[in-house]
Amino acid sequence: MTEEEEEFEGPSKSQRKRDMQALKDLAQRLVELSSEQLEAIEDTRVRESVLAAKKITKGNARKRQLQYTAKLMSKIDVTPMQLIIDELDASSAVHIQKFHQLEVFRARLIEGDKNAMDEFLTLYPTTNRQQLRQLIRAAQQETEQHPEQKVQFRKLFKFLKAESEAG
Repeated sequence: MTEEEEEFEGPSKSQRKRDMQALKDLAQRLVELSSEQLEAIEDTRVRESVLAAKKITKGNARKRQLQYTAKLMSKIDVTPMQLIIDELDASSAVHIQKFHQLEVFRARLIEGDKNAMDEFLTLYPTTNRQQLRQLIRAAQQETEQHPEQKVQFRKLFKFLKAESEAG
């Protein structure tokens, strides 16, 4: 090895490319956020660059703007921005899990599972029992008579969702 090779201690070119690609990916994720969520970004230049990228719809211009945003982010600590993205991913995972739980409740209620109604009322005690029973009966009748229609099926789900958000 020569003296020049021993003195070099910076990241390799490949590593710099990987780091820059990670920043571009983060910039893309930031562009997908709403304007209110972007308010949490402290660096005004990065926030303005992301907002500008949101407005651009053409491919190459958007790509250049994302590269510029990544370049700006390379000069600052991106940990807070990464935390914003991670929080949103976690909250969306919780939302999806709750959505699936409500779908299971709906299916069990339509099948006539008495335990499902008791479980739901235990979880959400402020639920209007009479309205819940009416929606279940209507959905059961609909699935028996017109399985292709899903109007009551959807109404029941909307009611379950509203009750879960209220309670």
